[in-house]
Amino acid sequence: MRNLKILCVIIVITFLAQYAKAQFVISGEFRPKAMMMDGYKELRNDTKLPYGIVIQRSRLNFDYAKDNISVGFSLQDIRVWGQDATTAINNSVGVHEAWLKYAFCKNMAVKLGRQTLKYDDERLLSTINWRDQNAVHDIGLLQFNNEQNAFKADFGLALNNPASYQNYLTEYTVSNYKYMSFLWLNKKFLDKSLETSIMGIADIYQNLNTIKNYRTRYTFGPYINYKKGNLNLTTSLYYQTGKIASNKDVDAMFYSAKAMYKINKMIELGVGYDHYSGTDFSDTTKAKTKSTTFDKLYGSGHTFLGYMDYFNGNASDITKGAGINDIFIKANFFLNEKHNLKATYHIF
Repeated sequence: MRNLKILCVIIVITFLAQYAKAQFVISGEFRPKAMMMDGYKELRNDTKLPYGIVIQRSRLNFDYAKDNISVGFSLQDIRVWGQDATTAINNSVGVHEAWLKYAFCKNMAVKLGRQTLKYDDERLLSTINWRDQNAVHDIGLLQFNNEQNAFKADFGLALNNPASYQNYLTEYTVSNYKYMSFLWLNKKFLDKSLETSIMGIADIYQNLNTIKNYRTRYTFGPYINYKKGNLNLTTSLYYQTGKIASNKDVDAMFYSAKAMYKINKMIELGVGYDHYSGTDFSDTTKAKTKSTTFDKLYGSGHTFLGYMDYFNGNASDITKGAGINDIFIKANFFLNEKHNLKATYHIF
């Protein structure tokens, strides 16, 4: 029945597209990810055997645009090679994105539905594309874009409830925020070579003991990127306050600085530093009521803290919330317009 509904949606979209063929695009993605598991996410252990694995992500995307309306719809299947027997039937196809965007005028639009969020360097809000399942949000966006003045602003609001919703408020058991809102302001200067942003996010979690109470965490701060010629400088600073779901007070900070320089068409070198504040668990009394662990929220850890994914930038990584400092040296080798190699040396 589920696959029949999806098929009906595809037929309807295809039928509507006949009236605007030039504005309807069907695209796809086939991404097999092959890995050798021998020290990934945890240090090598001589008592355990390494193995190879292939994870495949397949997507079918439908994009429609006409006048001031645009629609995005995406289906996907994610599987590990061998997870199903050769004769097994596994209805694993699901909706990845489903959104509608309506432009009130040239500069302002609203975008509603299930969608990915990507801002600045994806430190706080990211598609997290390395994961097999990208991060997607059921959210409404109010967007402003003044290209003439190089100014953008997005306001987002998410209201989450369980699938088995009732007539009155019930416990939200999904491992996710209950409510979330954010405001992003972006302005470019110096002939667009200097980009500045301010991000503010409030994510609200339902209390663990009673549905009547909520805990709100606030994260805010600036992001700056300067790119001129072969030089690229980036810095950001974020502060977290409020309360987390366990009712602990939050007082945490993150800051980062990175410099990259392209020596020639093929080689780019850089150096940088990231600081994620952490909690001192030796002070057991304070640790029970206050958290100084910075959480990257819904951003990417893989992009910044090493491709081995020992650290992810929040309380669930190897440091168990004790924080992390990362000094790194990067080298990018551009083979052609579509292919490149990256090497990064981290000192944690």
